[in-house]
Amino acid sequence: MNLGLLLPAGLLALVALALPLVLHLVRQSEQTRVEFAALRWLSVRARPRRRPRLDEWLLLLLRLLLIALLALWLAQPVWFGSAEARPWLLVHPALDAGRAPASASADEQRRWLAPGFPTLEQPAPVATTSIGSLLRELDAALPAQATVKVLVPAQFEATDAERPVLRRKVEWIPAPATTAFGPVTPARIERVLVHADAAHRDALPYLRAAAAAWSAHSRAPAKSEPLREIAGDQPPAATDTRLVWLANASVPAATVAWVRAGGVALLASDANVDAIDWGNATVAWRGEDGTPLAQRVPAGKGAWVRLLAPLSAQSLPALLEPGFPLALHDLLQAAPDIASRTTAEGYAPVSGARTATMRPPQSLGTWLAWLIVLVFGIERWLAASPGRVQT
Repeated sequence: MNLGLLLPAGLLALVALALPLVLHLVRQSEQTRVEFAALRWLSVRARPRRRPRLDEWLLLLLRLLLIALLALWLAQPVWFGSAEARPWLLVHPALDAGRAPASASADEQRRWLAPGFPTLEQPAPVATTSIGSLLRELDAALPAQATVKVLVPAQFEATDAERPVLRRKVEWIPAPATTAFGPVTPARIERVLVHADAAHRDALPYLRAAAAAWSAHSRAPAKSEPLREIAGDQPPAATDTRLVWLANASVPAATVAWVRAGGVALLASDANVDAIDWGNATVAWRGEDGTPLAQRVPAGKGAWVRLLAPLSAQSLPALLEPGFPLALHDLLQAAPDIASRTTAEGYAPVSGARTATMRPPQSLGTWLAWLIVLVFGIERWLAASPGRVQT
């Protein structure tokens, strides 16, 4: 912890420390002179020179301390340092506080994601401030060791034009089947190209069934077969086409360039992804129990999506669930426009902020004021005590 002064000139008041010293020297106990008749005829002798003497040391020290505290209070002392690294859980005001997961530790801070970060025991505030601004404010105030979890709706108003960049990696938890506004209809995927090697061909029936379900639930007839197999060295021609890469081999450079130009590629769990930076990846698909099943990372104007389990019924039971076609359709969607409305996964904060931030200084003025009142009370009590000689 480091101490500092916002107004060091306030220490000039320390010159007033001389005042109690002068008063104690001048206002010593007065001696009353009494004349005796028998002493009238004695010759007057020179009185010995008296040394300056200070009485009532305790009272003098209290008065000196009081002046020193007043001078320090005028200098506005603050302290810089890290707050206690307690874990934080933030809940979006559009959600019910009952959706918040159980506390991981007894000292966890459970707050609303709103100005002032009120506790969850208080009524849900109105979400009027940018979520990104609130996250950056909290990120700057907390020590680097503090962990932060954020519970948000699946869709909400972002108001920022870009995803928040923070110092720390935030655990971003979208609440399933919740939204802060009306649902957004995703764009229809017209074509999906699949490259599958021999070890992954068993997954093709699941993909074809999902693509057939898209066509069955679409009001407009499909222009062509939505799913088509391609060779590994054949990148898609247009960025509105989606790619599913089911192979252990590395993705060709031409396909990497296609993704950066705006394409979206879904990779198998065992695909070679060494050339892709997954440091800022977010969870793109969760099971009904909240288990992450796929993750997404932006790349230029496009995105990479990677499955976290093999595309088989044994490893990924969600393939047999009725909601798999819709989940796959959402995985292959392009990055959403987050200028106003966005999905939770599209707005997940990324780590790596370069701007050095520090916790705002904490004022000690209140504590110092109470100490001044206490010392002043003791000084008055001691000055007015019955046993003291009044001057």
